[in-house]
Amino acid sequence: MLQREKIRALIFDLFHTLTSLEVSAAPGPGTPAILGIDPELWYQHWLTDPDDYVLGLAPVELALRRIARRLNPAVTEDRIQTALNVRHKRFRHALTNIEPETLNGLVKLRNLGFKLGLISNCGIDEIAGWDDSPLAPLFQTAIFSCNVRLKKPDPAIYLLAANNLSVRPDECLYIGNGGSDELNGARCAGMTPVLITRHLEAINPKRIMDVIGDARIIIRTVNDLFLILGKKEG
Repeated sequence: MLQREKIRALIFDLFHTLTSLEVSAAPGPGTPAILGIDPELWYQHWLTDPDDYVLGLAPVELALRRIARRLNPAVTEDRIQTALNVRHKRFRHALTNIEPETLNGLVKLRNLGFKLGLISNCGIDEIAGWDDSPLAPLFQTAIFSCNVRLKKPDPAIYLLAANNLSVRPDECLYIGNGGSDELNGARCAGMTPVLITRHLEAINPKRIMDVIGDARIIIRTVNDLFLILGKKEG
């Protein structure tokens, strides 16, 4: 049973947890469509291959070009450049168009006295619009893998977030969609893992059953978390 009085900080994942290209209706075609590559094949490689990209050791241009030419040797440089330009605009849109329910839920959680943190496995280009996002001022720490050279599920990145918030790991809930084995990483770091399904429902509902066993708590939206943590004992 969750001891609400023990929880002092809430640490969130970013993409597919608080926002997504799909739910924000980012304009333009997706990267695999532009490159002429099957989407399932593209994301199978993109989400697992470019460690150097998410650790900030290689620019998106290098990682995207490398995988695109491996999967479609006939792809042209013009298509690659188009994919890069559209991708940049789509991620900026996702960061600046956040669902009101998500923003309101985060504000209410802050008003309850919880410290808010964020951890994201991402490339530099994906968070280029972070400073303009309405999410940015709500978080006391935002840790991006490309900046700190660490990525989930390495426990070190969770411990860094806890340290930045001046809390112990066991005083934290970690809330994410389960990608990158992040919920197990949070548990190994001493945090309580929470699965949030809002974006998975829209993007890949079958994925929910794959990760549901990694969570101690399951919620649909950020506001659901407020309803749980805002309850009075007794």
